Amino acid sequence: MIEFPALMEVSSIINSSHQLNPFNKTVLNTTVLSRKDPLRMIQNGEIYKSPRDLRLIIHGSKGGDVPPIVSYLVNQVQQIRGSSVELEILTQDQLQFSKSSSIWLIPLLLLPGKHVCYDVPLIADRLRSQGVITNELPFLGSWNHWLSILEDLIDIESNIARPILIHHPLNNGMGTSFLNSIRKRLNIPIIPWTEWHSIKDTSDEKLSPIPYSLSPNKNTKGLRENDSISSLLEIQSFLNGLIKILVNLP
Repeated sequence: MIEFPALMEVSSIINSSHQLNPFNKTVLNTTVLSRKDPLRMIQNGEIYKSPRDLRLIIHGSKGGDVPPIVSYLVNQVQQIRGSSVELEILTQDQLQFSKSSSIWLIPLLLLPGKHVCYDVPLIADRLRSQGVITNELPFLGSWNHWLSILEDLIDIESNIARPILIHHPLNNGMGTSFLNSIRKRLNIPIIPWTEWHSIKDTSDEKLSPIPYSLSPNKNTKGLRENDSISSLLEIQSFLNGLIKILVNLP
């Protein structure tokens, strides 16, 4: 069994409301995390006089399009943090260069599929070959703080129906081990979206599907019949939480 330790411990000042409400484009109305808070994934207590630039790896839509909610995330982080925030879009065919000299490379990916296992290391090597000082961070789905927000949402949804996490299908050993790890932690069913309709049609329980996708896509749209939520960033607690984590990086 592969162990996935708590990779990110930060102070929790996230809005306590985690309901599945449609995304509302409002500016953050709470104080961002203090830069003095320790981030366990930063080795040797590294401290920088000014925040390092960020390069966020996202899947993107067909043709390399960026979902509007991700553009909003980037704009907010860049404005509050005061550093450059670039995107590395996996669905974009053109070679992508960085204008920064030193970056945190952050995969905004929720599961350790082929992109995490193969594409991310290649991207890091390419950036280094371009002369960019590149420091990699773990993929978003393994961050303890992110999973804590998910646990809060599950607690709330449990009052309505039985939560069930719906994810992109995986077919590698690391992905299976990771899913087993978070299944044990979250204590709810976790299934690929290819199995959702058959389980929904045969279950005697009332189920509340949680789309384990960062941004909306065709496979998660329509999962929830009682609202329009099809991704986690459409939920204010996840959006605010991710903005604050990224702003707080040194």
